[in-house]
Amino acid sequence: MQSSFTDCEQYNGGHAQPELIIVEFLDENNRPVGENEAGEVTITSLGVEGMPLLRFKTGDVCYHYNEPCECGRNTMRLSSVIGRKGQMIKYKGTTLYPPALFDILDGIHDVRNYVVEVFTNELGTDDIKVRIGATRTDDAFAKEIKDIFRSKVRVAPAISFESPEYITKLQFPEMSRKPVKFFDLR
Repeated sequence: MQSSFTDCEQYNGGHAQPELIIVEFLDENNRPVGENEAGEVTITSLGVEGMPLLRFKTGDVCYHYNEPCECGRNTMRLSSVIGRKGQMIKYKGTTLYPPALFDILDGIHDVRNYVVEVFTNELGTDDIKVRIGATRTDDAFAKEIKDIFRSKVRVAPAISFESPEYITKLQFPEMSRKPVKFFDLR
């Protein structure tokens, strides 16, 4: 699938190669989504004889663009991956993906490290708690973080300040070589 999308000098998304692959963007009910809606990338490979893929659901959620690109190509373009379908969070009427939360937290100066926990609350809906190791831990900073979340993703998760050392222990569980920033407890 990797060679089926190529970026151009305009960096406006990966151009589909229609002679190699048929690409669909589907919602949770397997219906096509519009251009301004995120959908799961579903592919059908063309010309593959050994193991053809027919409507293969990749699990990647992306946007697509059909208008011509500034480079002159007219093929459909694929955005960067905004999340994995299994990691989708429905929080207070908004669909979120962990990378969107990470981007916000990575851009806040006084945040040293963090983990995002998603769990099912007593009402049976998704809830989010962000544990932050920061140089500031006052209420004004918590309000500032929540305001940034509201401005970027329209909702604000619960914030909990912890020591940066404790967050580091959470990020590196036993047998993990890479930091874990997302814990799905649902």
